[in-house]
Amino acid sequence: MMEHGAIGENHFLADVKRLRVSAQAMMACSAEPVGLLQAAMSAEIACVLRYSLIAVSADGLENEWVATECAAQAADERNHMVRLADRITELGGKPDYFAPGLALRHIAPEASKGCLPRLFAENLAAEQCVIELYRELSAHFADDPKTRAILDEILADEETHTSDMEDLLNTQLI
Repeated sequence: MMEHGAIGENHFLADVKRLRVSAQAMMACSAEPVGLLQAAMSAEIACVLRYSLIAVSADGLENEWVATECAAQAADERNHMVRLADRITELGGKPDYFAPGLALRHIAPEASKGCLPRLFAENLAAEQCVIELYRELSAHFADDPKTRAILDEILADEETHTSDMEDLLNTQLI
């Protein structure tokens, strides 16, 4: 597997880390659940953008397995986003689909430069950070079984995505 320190600037990971730090600060201050779920939803928006971009990039279009895998992951992330938005609404909040700056950093020409191993290594690092975010949120929502169940189901999907990316990095992208 590639070392994550060797992949250069990873805006995807930086955004996910920023969202995680923000959620951690909110949890420490006993913030409203809606804000915490919004942070998770913003991470899902970043994932939808990233995986959709790779699926339709030059490499994605030339490599059917890349397009298929990334399109499937984008669909999963979109489903997570909708589930979180629904829960935000149920809790009396209004989902914010505009995550400032994410689109500018994730819709970038770099995905069409033949950098699949780097992009997938970046995706893996970001997914691992998202997993930690969901673990922390799940523990935080221990007294809210409905929200915790949603977070745990999304966490399981994220763990599967990580496993899939590790497999791809070790078999297809070596």
